Amino acid sequence: MSEPSTANPIATPRRRWPGILLSLVIFAGGLMVGSGLTIAIAVHHIRYGGYHPEQAPPRIAAFLARRLDLDSKQAQQVEQLIAKHQANLEAIRRDVGPRVDAEIAALRQDIAAILTPEQRSKWDRIFDEALDRWLPPPPPPPGGHGPPGPPGPPPPPF
Repeated sequence: MSEPSTANPIATPRRRWPGILLSLVIFAGGLMVGSGLTIAIAVHHIRYGGYHPEQAPPRIAAFLARRLDLDSKQAQQVEQLIAKHQANLEAIRRDVGPRVDAEIAALRQDIAAILTPEQRSKWDRIFDEALDRWLPPPPPPPGGHGPPGPPGPPPPPF
């Protein structure tokens, strides 16, 4: 009788590239998800701040108090200064706002003038979405009423 062969078959080298490729795909997916979440959170913070400017002075003062190790008197003074300058900036925005709005409207009309009717329809949707996303309406004047802010809780402090 013959004995079973105990000789080693020819060893085939393990292929490493599928593992490396899988690792790169997982890394790229994580990078995209992380980047997307970071952008979404940043946009939320920016938009929320635009709709609720009255919350900016205490939030900024609290951030600076932590970072600069301010005492309570300094933190109060910083908050008052931020509120004062924020009011000045809002006044400037109200003065300049109509000129900015006119320029944006002119851009919209100039681009629409060179488009076909189908392209113009798409352009209007794209333009409206961009305005809504990046240029929210200015906050109401002090004591006035304006559009409600976006739903949801305020973003966490800095």
